[in-house]
Amino acid sequence: MSLISGTITDKKGTPMEGVYVSLKDSEFEDMFSTFTNENGEYFLEAADGYYPYMYAVREYAENYLEFWCQNINLSENTVINASIDKLEIYGLHCFEIKGGYPALTIYFRPMSLVKQKAGQSNICPDITSDSIKISINGNQSKILHLNKVEEYVGNSCIYAYLLQATLPDKLLPTDKNLLDVQILDLDCFFGQASLFF
Repeated sequence: MSLISGTITDKKGTPMEGVYVSLKDSEFEDMFSTFTNENGEYFLEAADGYYPYMYAVREYAENYLEFWCQNINLSENTVINASIDKLEIYGLHCFEIKGGYPALTIYFRPMSLVKQKAGQSNICPDITSDSIKISINGNQSKILHLNKVEEYVGNSCIYAYLLQATLPDKLLPTDKNLLDVQILDLDCFFGQASLFF
């Protein structure tokens, strides 16, 4: 057994009580779960092993969207801090292009609760490279290039982002590196997601 712990805050850094935190399997079923205390802290003891998803949310689709962390190989105590607000980042992936420029290529789909509640078909928040923060193992990376991607989904489309970011001088072993993506839209709403790679 190992402990995942951390603090969940709002976009201003204020600790949030009563946030539901869960480790989920590949079918999005809860494996282990808890709630944050009055200091925004959570403590989740779980069996060692692989967890595709960690999820944190409060008042979903009313006042907030969720935080997701992916690819957790739990074998020791781990700290994952997060903030939640009205933006969500989902579908987060990263990879290095073999033979390409030495950078990390990052893909994600963002969505806006405000746009969703307004019934807009395009729920992608308006963001620029200046409003995206990328960090790897706690060290900020520079965004080298940002592309907005239109994706086909039947009779309509959704939007995603594909970007390149600098790599740190040294990475940890595979599955121990923590990529953190934070976005702030033009209305100052915030979203965050993380991924171990």
